[in-house]
Amino acid sequence: MASHYEVLGVAVTATAEEVRAAYRQAARDHHPDAGGDPRRMRDVNAAWHVLRDPGRRAAYDRQLTGPPRPAPAAASWSWAEVDDDVDAVRPEDWADLADGDPVRPVRALSGWWALLPPATLLAAIGAGAGSLVFLSAELLALSGGLFVLAFGLFVLAPLRAMSRKPGEEPR
Repeated sequence: MASHYEVLGVAVTATAEEVRAAYRQAARDHHPDAGGDPRRMRDVNAAWHVLRDPGRRAAYDRQLTGPPRPAPAAASWSWAEVDDDVDAVRPEDWADLADGDPVRPVRALSGWWALLPPATLLAAIGAGAGSLVFLSAELLALSGGLFVLAFGLFVLAPLRAMSRKPGEEPR
């Protein structure tokens, strides 16, 4: 079984910043939402849980350098072992969320796919205002239809962006 250092790909002498950087990179590479292996991500999280805390890391290092222990009959791993201090929120945990680095490349829309939803919404608002000014039922019906179309486009545009392959040029 690989040590926590091997799971994160760092040396035993790695600094806290090196361990943190290795964890973040491993999380980006192995997170199930990014197409990674859930079992591998659990191992990465378990390694991070131990190595991020100086006290747990020191105890783990002593365990690694101590006499070899016999392996348990069945290797059982549970979240209860990893999340024993789940309520202890540290500022550095939140810093990972606020760094602004995406998990994978952003696939933004361009061209008419990016312009069509807001343009349709503006047309719907304009038709609605026109129906009030001219007291026209036809413009009110057009406004309602354009609102429905704009809603559909606001839903479809992100789906279109997500369906594109990385590096694929927009059509």
